[in-house]
Amino acid sequence: MYSLNEFFSVLDGLAPIKYSRMMIEKGDYDNSGILLKFSDKVERALFSLDLSIKAVERATRLKCDTVITHHPAIYYPVKGLDAFGETASVALAAKAGLNVISMHLNLDIATLGIDESLCVGLGGKKYKFFSSLDENAHYGREFAVGKSVSEFLNGIKKNLGTKRTLFYGNRKDTVVVAASFCGGGAEYALSYTRQGGAADTIITSDIPHHVLKELTESGKKVIILTHYASENYGFKRFYERVKDKVSGKAEFFYFEDKRFL
Repeated sequence: MYSLNEFFSVLDGLAPIKYSRMMIEKGDYDNSGILLKFSDKVERALFSLDLSIKAVERATRLKCDTVITHHPAIYYPVKGLDAFGETASVALAAKAGLNVISMHLNLDIATLGIDESLCVGLGGKKYKFFSSLDENAHYGREFAVGKSVSEFLNGIKKNLGTKRTLFYGNRKDTVVVAASFCGGGAEYALSYTRQGGAADTIITSDIPHHVLKELTESGKKVIILTHYASENYGFKRFYERVKDKVSGKAEFFYFEDKRFL
């Protein structure tokens, strides 16, 4: 068993919360850390990319005391909790007495974090960084591929466990160099392209049409993943690292929400 603060220290050691604070200072918004606290012990914990109603129900069935999410369970300030509205999952987690910890931007950019894991899941073995916060925190990866579009897309679907991808470009082309940005990395992908990035293929999610248009007219092939698929692979790797690090001191479970893959 861990105390809640001891367990959070384990998570912080793998994805320092200081990176979230540093990103906020640079103008980003985040709300990572311990967001709900109802118990000082961590004996059974569920990892889930989101604090969804289904995740809370799974945690309750498994008799968990703690849920760890990637996306902040409480993102913007709320004025009240409603068990039937947009704050339903938070209200239900509170009613169940669950601790909730969220590891967001810090986990995106940390070494072996979400962004690096996406690159690895796409087949990137050696890569260049697009944006760096310090020597251990980076976002956006450029890597060699050398596969046909069809082969590359099939590998994505297999490795990330997703059936939903959108492709813009010529399917008869070859993906020579790719650049990946986890989550909603459209603006970073656009900056990368405007700065002369060498990749012929961009992979990210949540791309607005005006960004897609500029990327396409710049000669880039574009692969759009679901936001969930672009981050679930990396969050599962984080779960495995935590589980290995604290083996024997608590029980851990992973909830994968296939609605969004």
